[in-house]
Amino acid sequence: MILRRAWSESKAFRVFLILSIVWFVLRFTFQLVYASGFFPELASEGGLPIDLPVYLGAAEKFLAGQSLYPQDLSDSTYHYPYSPPFAMLSIVLLWLPAQWVAILGTLVSVIAGFLIYIQWLKIFRKFEPPNLERQMTWMIPVWLVYSAFWGEITYLNIGVLVALIATLLVRCVLEERLGWAVLLLTFLCISKIMWAFPVALPFLFGRRRFFFRLIGLTGAAYLVLVGLTMLASSPAYVTQQYGEYFNHLRRLGTEFPWHLWSNTHILGYNHSIKQLVIFLLGVKPWVFTLATGIKLIFLAPLAIIGWRLFRHPTGDTKPASHPTLSLDLVFALYLGAFIWLDIVWEALLGIAIFAYLLATLEHKWKKGFIFGVFLLYALVDVIQLVSYGIGGDAVLELHGQYVLTDPSIYFPLTMVVILLFYTPLMVRLWKTTGKLIPGNAAAYEQ
Repeated sequence: MILRRAWSESKAFRVFLILSIVWFVLRFTFQLVYASGFFPELASEGGLPIDLPVYLGAAEKFLAGQSLYPQDLSDSTYHYPYSPPFAMLSIVLLWLPAQWVAILGTLVSVIAGFLIYIQWLKIFRKFEPPNLERQMTWMIPVWLVYSAFWGEITYLNIGVLVALIATLLVRCVLEERLGWAVLLLTFLCISKIMWAFPVALPFLFGRRRFFFRLIGLTGAAYLVLVGLTMLASSPAYVTQQYGEYFNHLRRLGTEFPWHLWSNTHILGYNHSIKQLVIFLLGVKPWVFTLATGIKLIFLAPLAIIGWRLFRHPTGDTKPASHPTLSLDLVFALYLGAFIWLDIVWEALLGIAIFAYLLATLEHKWKKGFIFGVFLLYALVDVIQLVSYGIGGDAVLELHGQYVLTDPSIYFPLTMVVILLFYTPLMVRLWKTTGKLIPGNAAAYEQ
C-alpha cells in the first residue's frame, strides 16, 4: 500500500500527516461548535453559517410566492443566485430546525471533501499517469487542511457538494455512463452551471452521439424539474421568477459590489479578472470592456485547442486512450470556466490539479514554484484560525468579514493559482493538439 510505504520511508511525511490529522480534528470540532451557534459574532442571523440563511430564505420565499432575487445588489452576502427549481428543492431544509441543518450540512460537506479525494484517485488510477497515485498519497496532509474546502464549509455553501458532483460528472462522461451523467448535469444546471464544464469532453473527443444524447436528456430532465416546480407553486410565479433569475445573473457582472483601491486597500475574496481590473482602474464602461478583453486573451489558446480537437480528432477517440490529453483538457476546461467568471471565490479542484501537475511536470523548478504558491493558498484557513486564536477580534475587519492577517484579502491568490495551473496545461495541450494537424507532427517531434 502506497500510504504505508510513504509512512515507513519518510519521517517528514509522518510528521506532516500527524500534524494535519490533529489540525483536521481540531478544525472539524471547531466547525461543529460554530455550526451549533456558539460563535454568533462570526456567523449570520440566528448564529447560522453565513450562506445557510440564503437557502432557507429562498425556500421560505418560494413557499410564500415571493420574489427570490434581490433588487438591491449592494450587499452580496444574501444574494440567492440559483434557479427556481433549486429553491423548490431547498424546501427539504425547512423540515428540521435550522441549527440541525447547519450541523448536518457541515457533516455532509466534510464527507463530500473526502469523496472528492477518493473519486479523483479512481480517475487517476484509470488513466494511470506515472507516479500520480503516489503523489496523491503525499498530498493527504495538504488535503486535510485545504483552505478552499474549509472556507466553503465555514460558510456552509454548497460549493464542496457541487465540486463532488462535477468530479463524478467528469468520471461518468469519461466512462460514458449516460444515466448518471444526465442526473449530475441536471443538478449542476439548476445550481452552479459554470461547473458543467465536463460536458464539453465528449464533443471535443468526437463522441458526438454521446454528447447530443447527454444534452437532449438533460434538457428533458430540466424541463421535468421546471414542470414540478410549477406544480409546487404556479406557472405564472415560476415564469416570473425565471425572468428575474436571468436578469439577476446579467446584473451580477455589472452591479456587483466591487472593491475599489480608491475606497479600500482590501481586495476581498472575489479574485476574478474583472474584479482585479476594476479594483485598480475603477468602475467605468471601458474598464469592463478591458476586463473582457483580458479574459478573451487568456482563453484564446483554449479555444484554438478546442478547435483543433474538433477538426482533427484523435485516431481512437475514447478519452482513456489518451490519458494525459484527457486529464489536461479536463483541468483546462475547469480553469477556463473560472477565468471567464466575474465572481471567483475559490479553486476547489485546485488540489487535484496540484497533485496532477507535480506528478506530470518535467522541470523541478516549475514544480517547486507551483508547490510554494499553492501551499500558501492551501494554508489560508490555518492562517485565519491561528490568527483569530491569538489576536481575537483585534484581527477582524468589517464585523468579522475579513481576517487582517490573511494574505488573500490583499493579493489575488485564487486567480494566481488558477493562472499558474492554466499556463503549463495550455503549453502541453498546445503541443499535443499541434501533432493532430496533418503535416505538423514531424515538426513537433523535432
